[in-house]
Amino acid sequence: MTEYSTPEAARSTIPVGKRMGLLETAVQKLFTRPVRVNTIEDLGEKFRMVTLDGDALRGVDWTPGDKIQLQFGGWVQRTYTPLDWNPIQGRTRILVYMHGDGPGSQWARCLRTGDACLLFGPRRSIDLTKLQSSAFVFGDESSLGLVAALDSVAPGPIRLQTSLEISVSNDTLAVIKALRLNKAHITVRTESDAHLSEVEARALGLLHAHSATSFVLTGKATSVQRIRQFLRHHRVGASQFQNKAYWAPGKKGLD
Repeated sequence: MTEYSTPEAARSTIPVGKRMGLLETAVQKLFTRPVRVNTIEDLGEKFRMVTLDGDALRGVDWTPGDKIQLQFGGWVQRTYTPLDWNPIQGRTRILVYMHGDGPGSQWARCLRTGDACLLFGPRRSIDLTKLQSSAFVFGDESSLGLVAALDSVAPGPIRLQTSLEISVSNDTLAVIKALRLNKAHITVRTESDAHLSEVEARALGLLHAHSATSFVLTGKATSVQRIRQFLRHHRVGASQFQNKAYWAPGKKGLD
């Protein structure tokens, strides 16, 4: 098997490694936006509120619930949901949840004001503007940015219930207070996931009152799957769901 796929490539005098480097550079210029860290606010030991700015963020069409990817350390990327976006000032904010010791958490702990990185997006993930007159939003610590982004949705007569499953943590409670998410219903995780029965009951109660309720399910993959299956059992149509599993125990790469 030859090393090259075309005769033109075979005649190239540029080493393979260098050609790959040139390709990566071209891709970066086409699809990423250079940004820098404007401010960092520590919210306890596990959360940091990071404000990013740059001319490349001006005039950007952002929909609440969109996702972005930040590139750091070569091609290592992590996905976040902006809380808001100012297309005039060229500024956006993300909430970083530092759990475990993975590349994303390490990057966030070492982040300093003035640091530069590359931003890819925004891209569609959850569209919060599509919520119907009644909506149930479920998530966890990794969903707080998404829940906060609800404030960017144009106000309307939406009957909204937010339910968050969390581990017992003063940091998380402090962030919920800082983001003014005090109306969210908090359920503490249990080892057997018995707490999800309470979440299901609340979701079902809203559904019985308003059959056209929209459901946004995010966070831990197994929790999202369980609640979706429960609601489908109660004849909730696929068009009423928006789902995004942000993480799963022992797995990497979810966004």
